Amino acid sequence: MHNYKALKAAGKASVQKVKVVDVAKVDAVKYKDGDDIPIGLKVGDIKTGSQSEQSHEELQVACKSYDAQTGESQDDLMKAYSLSDVEREIDQRKSQVTRLEAEQADLEELEKDLKAL
Repeated sequence: MHNYKALKAAGKASVQKVKVVDVAKVDAVKYKDGDDIPIGLKVGDIKTGSQSEQSHEELQVACKSYDAQTGESQDDLMKAYSLSDVEREIDQRKSQVTRLEAEQADLEELEKDLKAL
């Protein structure tokens, strides 16, 4: 995330772990008086089975948001992150730094040789 460190220091960004419900819990529904009950079933038998909740945890960054025209605070902007994606981005940046440092060393050597002429 671009500028996260500064946004965090200014209190405009924070991280959180959130439970995301993929499938809500459903309690069993039983037949009652007045229902159209199929043959072989009776009042009190299960009409639809129960479903347990299915959820997962999500890592999110919350950023403060403001209306550009009025300056009024708006709902926070939420973005989900996976730790593996962030680690991969860090590795890519480290690789870029290594490459840039090598290029810098080459240019400095060239500069030194040109100045020696």
